[in-house]
Amino acid sequence: MISTEWLKYSFSEEEKADLAASMAQSVCELQEKEDQKKAVMSDLKGQIDAVQAKINTLASKLNSGFEMRDMKCDAVPDYDKRVWEIFRPDTGELVRVKDMTEKDLQDTFIQEGE
Repeated sequence: MISTEWLKYSFSEEEKADLAASMAQSVCELQEKEDQKKAVMSDLKGQIDAVQAKINTLASKLNSGFEMRDMKCDAVPDYDKRVWEIFRPDTGELVRVKDMTEKDLQDTFIQEGE
């Protein structure tokens, strides 16, 4: 008959060397996993920050009810007043009046003379 007992076992030098090699490999593996975790966390933080910025922008637009945009407008010359009248194409609203330059006036003179 054989009996199994819980007893102290002392490792040989070769077994200790194998344990040390395994431990060193595990330490390197742990560092790699920690580095991967940091990279993933950094990437996720960037993604979360981007979504938060989008939410903030949308909330601001919704709260104010408008946003500023570049819009192509119709510039209509008024030669009598020597100005350009700038109109919104979507509403027809006069948004700005700006003085004609000397070049604007010369170009008009040249076109009329042709």
